[in-house]
Amino acid sequence: MNVKRPSGKPFAVGLDLGGTKILAAVLDEKYRILAREKKSTKPDLGPEAVVERVADCVNEALAACAVPHAAVCAVGVGIPGMVDTRAGMVKVAPNLGWKDFRFARLLQQHIHIPVVVVNDVQAGTMAVQQFGAGRKFTDFVCMFIGTGIGGGIVIGGRQYRGAAGMGGEIGHMAVIAHGGPKCGCGNRGCLEAVASRGAIVRRIIEEMSGGRKTVVRELCDGDTRRIRSRIIAEAYWEGDKLVREIIHEACDYIGIGAANLINILNPQAVILGGGLIEALGEKMLPRIRKAAWAHVIGASDERVNVLDNGLGDDAGVLGGALAARTLGK
Repeated sequence: MNVKRPSGKPFAVGLDLGGTKILAAVLDEKYRILAREKKSTKPDLGPEAVVERVADCVNEALAACAVPHAAVCAVGVGIPGMVDTRAGMVKVAPNLGWKDFRFARLLQQHIHIPVVVVNDVQAGTMAVQQFGAGRKFTDFVCMFIGTGIGGGIVIGGRQYRGAAGMGGEIGHMAVIAHGGPKCGCGNRGCLEAVASRGAIVRRIIEEMSGGRKTVVRELCDGDTRRIRSRIIAEAYWEGDKLVREIIHEACDYIGIGAANLINILNPQAVILGGGLIEALGEKMLPRIRKAAWAHVIGASDERVNVLDNGLGDDAGVLGGALAARTLGK
């Protein structure tokens, strides 16, 4: 990938906007992170309020490293949904509750810096290809396990985005043939509906409400809105029976999803990321590989190559910065 470096504006801001958190980072021309800021998303407040929170996050990150707004080439924002990058519009983002929302224009009015919007996982895939585990491959698929599940596909060294730029909606492949939990997209039985962190949290809350014992109640101080990857991981490491049961089931479904991708695309690797993988990858990846192996035609170590992306939580902001430099005007 040839990275454009606009003269006179040596900095970029990468921003990862999820259903639960906003993470902004300021990066220099060598993609070194100078400062980070994080906020909760609070999508229930409405899209305009989220934009204000995003603007605050960007401003605070720039202030933290004393970078002036005028020195920033662009802000690249990864958004979980279908995005029209050229128009700066979020066509639909189920986990944010947005539809046909002109995000870029509104954010730019707040921060007075050019804004580029891209699908969050396509941005993360750019980062994995440039800086992470994807550097050694020309054909691979990324799966990011967050509030939802997204994917990025790289074929012949180029990211495949499909006819309308919406390719890689891996989270919405059906893994339960009949019925299954309802997904944010409106369908039932999607991978995202059974194996995303959002789905895992919903399952935990449902089981807690039904009387199942779990340390999660104490870890979140009784406030289920506080359940994040860190709390799930802590419960898992403490041997919580309910959390382990739900995580293992999610791994099996993720493995089935990976197997479908391997059978269809024959990639060199399936590369996983997201907060849950960062927190529990050591335990999740072996089980995901085992489940994938059971469903891959002609399974072998070479075919069932399931890896961590190597970037942790930085994949999204690195991808946003790449988008800011390569797609920004």
